Amino acid sequence: MKDRILAEPAFGLGVLVWILAATLFPYQLGMSQAPFLSFVGYLMIAGMLLAVADALFNSATYRSLGDVAFQGLFWAIGLSVPAFAAFLIGTSTAPVTDAFEDDLCRMAGFAHVEGHPEAALEEALEPTEDCETGN
Repeated sequence: MKDRILAEPAFGLGVLVWILAATLFPYQLGMSQAPFLSFVGYLMIAGMLLAVADALFNSATYRSLGDVAFQGLFWAIGLSVPAFAAFLIGTSTAPVTDAFEDDLCRMAGFAHVEGHPEAALEEALEPTEDCETGN
């Protein structure tokens, strides 16, 4: 039985989908600074979609819709640990965009300097009141 499961093409595709669902998509959620409840919602949706795909492929093992929902819960639990790690990694790399926005705000005055002498350049890179207040 073990050899038959590993040799099926659907198993390889399922592993690829699970790896993407457990790493890439939560990482992107973290990078976009999505709230934690969005991450939990993603886990539930991904778990249910994986269970539905499994039920469509192996319909003999699922007798009712309740079995599919219960299996979706187990898929979500199985995704939770690696997905949470990827979400945290994405969240920790996201503050780089905040620093970029601050630099972009300071550089907004750079385009208005004519001739670019060094004194005017340093003055242009100082944050304005609009930059500091976020307007």
